[in-house]
Amino acid sequence: MSAISAIQRLVECESPTEDLAACHSVVDLAVDIANEVLSFPAEKIIENGRPVFWWGSKEPKILLLCHLDTVWPKGSFKTTWQISGDIATGPGVFDMKAGFVQALYSLINLSNAQNKVALVATTDEETGSSTSKDLITRLAKASNAVLVFEASLDGKVKTGRKGTAMYQITVTGKASHAGLEPEKGINATTELAKLVMQISAFEDPKFGTTAVPTVMQSGTTTNTVPALAKLDIDVRSFTLAELNRIDKSIRGLKSEIAVVEV
Repeated sequence: MSAISAIQRLVECESPTEDLAACHSVVDLAVDIANEVLSFPAEKIIENGRPVFWWGSKEPKILLLCHLDTVWPKGSFKTTWQISGDIATGPGVFDMKAGFVQALYSLINLSNAQNKVALVATTDEETGSSTSKDLITRLAKASNAVLVFEASLDGKVKTGRKGTAMYQITVTGKASHAGLEPEKGINATTELAKLVMQISAFEDPKFGTTAVPTVMQSGTTTNTVPALAKLDIDVRSFTLAELNRIDKSIRGLKSEIAVVEV
């Protein structure tokens, strides 16, 4: 099987992080592909309820680290796979199913690599690796080298990545009729809006630190003062110190009239 064919099969097996069944399917497929091209068998393991692809040593000195989940909901693309010239497109082809195949095929000509190398691909990376973090940390600490096959822009080699933290803030106010007695309510939406501006101010371009409010949900009906509002935040930085600073700042957010939970 060619590497391009392997990438196509994986891309056509859509695998958004939130769809656990789809993530099982893509790991099963990855195991099948690996077993077609490598002599040492791959397997699917379960880590905190989620599927993980594993090939090679259980105590590797060299860790090849990938992920097989994608950000795209199923059905986002009318055509899931397409090649135009030397460019392939489809959900996850860039991030990072092509990288997984590169890692996989790099093992073909290595003799007895399974004795000291492991190729591990998780399925929760796009949402912060909450279930696989401990596994990744343990393997990385015990390895002499960790190679991440994440793609980079313009065909460049990626030599480093920002650390990521994800938060959800919940603001609880008090519902009331928006027309008859709005003054009796506590508007969770407006209180959350105040916090959004504070969160954006936490950023520091000097360190590449970003704090991006992303998904916001609030309210029930047009004529009701919202009693509940939620906000997802994507935080990234090159340094742990910056991530810790942002963490402290976000957890310190308060409202004078509503309840704020992180």
